[in-house]
Amino acid sequence: MTETSLWKNNAFICLFASYATSMMGRWFDMVAILMLFGYIWEVSPLIMAFIPIAYALPNALLSQFAGIIADRFNKVHLMICADIGTALLTIALAFTLYPWLALPILLLRATLTVIHFPAQQALIKHIVPEKLLVKAITMTGTANELTKIIGPLAGGALGAIFSPRLCILINALAYLVSAIILIRMDKKSIPHENIEAKFVKQSETFWASWRDGWQTVLTNRRLTVSLLFALLAMTAIQLVDVQLPVLLREFAPDQPELTGWIMAAAGAGAAVMMIILSQRQRTLHYGINLGGSLVLMGCGFGGMSLIYEGMPSYLPLSFGFLAGLGVGLFTVSTSYILQKESTEKTISRISGIYSSLSGFVVLLAPLIGGLLVHLLGAPPVYQGVAVALILIGSTGFLCHKQLWGDTQTQNESHPHSQTHEIS
Repeated sequence: MTETSLWKNNAFICLFASYATSMMGRWFDMVAILMLFGYIWEVSPLIMAFIPIAYALPNALLSQFAGIIADRFNKVHLMICADIGTALLTIALAFTLYPWLALPILLLRATLTVIHFPAQQALIKHIVPEKLLVKAITMTGTANELTKIIGPLAGGALGAIFSPRLCILINALAYLVSAIILIRMDKKSIPHENIEAKFVKQSETFWASWRDGWQTVLTNRRLTVSLLFALLAMTAIQLVDVQLPVLLREFAPDQPELTGWIMAAAGAGAAVMMIILSQRQRTLHYGINLGGSLVLMGCGFGGMSLIYEGMPSYLPLSFGFLAGLGVGLFTVSTSYILQKESTEKTISRISGIYSSLSGFVVLLAPLIGGLLVHLLGAPPVYQGVAVALILIGSTGFLCHKQLWGDTQTQNESHPHSQTHEIS
């Protein structure tokens, strides 16, 4: 891995193209699913509530085990099989006539895609030189944020003009194209031993691998502190994320489109932050960057809690953009820490554990947030979340050496020093 530019790394470019294609299709699909259930089938609010559960439940329950599977089998082959299976289930979903049949298909499809995150994280570690990790992470993160902006806008327009089922079929095509890109990946640019499960002892049981993954996380202070900060931040964000329409309809009842505009502004902010990071940094201070991301998000949410009736639209859009800057920094920081504080042996398992814990947060926090908003109202809950994020972020920012140690010096002087700690 001697490339000085990611654009000369054929394996990464294939992986990036596959990821961007599947993400674009996924956001087309997500809007179409909501339109299909909400406007065509006109299901009850209870049935609508099962949609995010179908997306998040497999991730929460299975990601830890998906990381172990990614250790034991060829990661590219696993992703190809997942993409093809997802495409077939998506085609079935497009021709489904009843919501009670669509929900199990959504659940099965989400189960297949669980393998992607740990397998992709492991592949990035295998095929990208350490000095280009930040650039690789920011490229994939920027692609995700841009598809969050383009996908819903284009998918919503196509779904309204033609049919939501067309958008679902576009998603199926995107996953098939993603699989073809992975199949055509130049395997000569990936050392064969890197994509095979060379690190897992044949005598090691599945549960022994699971215990080893948790032991790796719990015995690495930098990794433990980072995951704790990340999960606290995700909990705070998920408490209020889906309550944005509730906040806005109180102060801007005649501007329902404002919700979409703010989401787009947040995506733009995240993309801008990732582009800045990709140009300016090769390594990251864990506490400074992770803590700073929480402060930015807290300021954005705090500003949103202060909006008022008759406000100019640029105010909530500015706050959304500010929060998006924090989301971009947070996303890059957590992915970077997972890469730096792992080895080729442990990256899949650690990524799976993080994804699983994140999935539980996505399942539980919105329910708690909804109850708090119902009892207290949206502005006080937004203000509480903002204060919590700023306090937690400031603690990480100001006490980064006490919590993480001097990670910048460790990374530059001993780029593989973490191997000795977690092996």
